[in-house]
Amino acid sequence: DALAVAHNASRMLLRLSAMRASRRAVLVGSGVLAASASAAVCATCEPAKAADSALSRVDSGGASSYLPGPVKAAYDTVCNAVYDNVIKDFAEPSRDKLLPDLPPQVVGKEKPTLVVSLDGCLIQSSWTRQHGWRYLKRPGVDQFLASLAPLYELVLWTDTMNAGDPVVDKLDPRRLIRHRLYRDTTTFAQGFHRKDLDALNRDLGKVLIIDVDKQSFAFHPKHGIEVAAYKSEDDPDKKDRALTALVPFLQYLAITRPPDLAAEMEDVRKQFPDVPLAEACELKLAELRAAGKLQLRHRGGSLASAPKGGTVWERLRQRG
Repeated sequence: DALAVAHNASRMLLRLSAMRASRRAVLVGSGVLAASASAAVCATCEPAKAADSALSRVDSGGASSYLPGPVKAAYDTVCNAVYDNVIKDFAEPSRDKLLPDLPPQVVGKEKPTLVVSLDGCLIQSSWTRQHGWRYLKRPGVDQFLASLAPLYELVLWTDTMNAGDPVVDKLDPRRLIRHRLYRDTTTFAQGFHRKDLDALNRDLGKVLIIDVDKQSFAFHPKHGIEVAAYKSEDDPDKKDRALTALVPFLQYLAITRPPDLAAEMEDVRKQFPDVPLAEACELKLAELRAAGKLQLRHRGGSLASAPKGGTVWERLRQRG
């Protein structure tokens, strides 16, 4: 029986090779089927990394571990072939470097990178038969972008298709967002389109991501800042502060330039474990201000006590 299974597996591989020339005709149906099967098998598994083997993507539930040796080898070979020939184009980012290389003269002095999601984070989208798609900007988005654009390399990263460009053009007419990334740059694993920060082509210690779904940054949870998705029906007075409440602490991090932004955020989480992160950031800033530790970084790179009226806290309040 094992030899028969191996023989059938070999025949299947030959068929896959023959189908490769016309693969585009069946990619969508096969890709969806394989992705659905993968999600059903491994809904409770830990997130797979982008560099994981092809087998872990097709059979991340470990079904092959229960098969006898010869059968398992044939099964694994088929899974790898299916992944390479059918699923890979849908599961991995469309290019190795999602952002362009930094100019040599900027390396080491570059701004930190802040990745921001679109739907639910910056806007709320809704669809009706009467009006079609409609988009509502989250309160404070303009202030959020204008306050952080001088200090961060802003990157919009969404799992929607690139048909969202017209929406982003209206959201950000000043082009404060430097780069736009869409679904083709995400990594599909366990049924989710995840954002692999390693693929950004940036120093990971200088990268943070804001998203409404922690599954989006499951590869790098310490770098993630989860905010609640905006729902206008729950905010009739437009008083939502989910984004603007983060601005002062993000400005503080950009000005003081710690070596690892994620470590700074993790320290805040640990110090204030029982409050939302945005509120925890405000509490941390108040603590630093009371202790006189909000200092300016001189152009030469050294930290020194700022003159009266020149502390980070006072500069942030003036920017308001």
